[in-house]
Amino acid sequence: MAPARRNGKLKGKQPKLPESARRSIRRRYAEGEVSLADPAGGYSVGRSAIHRIIHGPLAGQS
Repeated sequence: MAPARRNGKLKGKQPKLPESARRSIRRRYAEGEVSLADPAGGYSVGRSAIHRIIHGPLAGQS
């Protein structure tokens, strides 16, 4: 697996939504525009994914 990782073939788990969509969801939720279920239907992901986006760490932070 190490050679594959070095060659960029093994990237790990990729996010379900691009960072721009994640920022939009966080902003809209913070402003009270949407509930957890609203963006889930719009982006075709589960409510748990939206919950992780809103309540999880921000991009670039560990």
